[in-house]
Amino acid sequence: MTAGFHVRNLDLGPGAPGGWDGPAVLAGHRALGQLLIVRPEFADVPVQARLLGEYASLMPLAGPAVLVTALASDALRLRRVLDDALNSLRQDL
Repeated sequence: MTAGFHVRNLDLGPGAPGGWDGPAVLAGHRALGQLLIVRPEFADVPVQARLLGEYASLMPLAGPAVLVTALASDALRLRRVLDDALNSLRQDL
């Protein structure tokens, strides 16, 4: 059995490396979130990378997993985008 890891480090805003410290990085949004979804079904039915609206994307990962990354104006809207992504994946299966 093989175990996998998803390690992510994201530095934005003051103190971040040059180019990642300005307002253009988040396109004026205040919330950034990610949802890691691991499902055995993804091994049989691979998920295709796609945009989920203007500021969200779904990316397949090695193994039976996908990563949804989204920007939103606030935490409530971010939660709605991530929930919509999860519901979309459920319908695809």
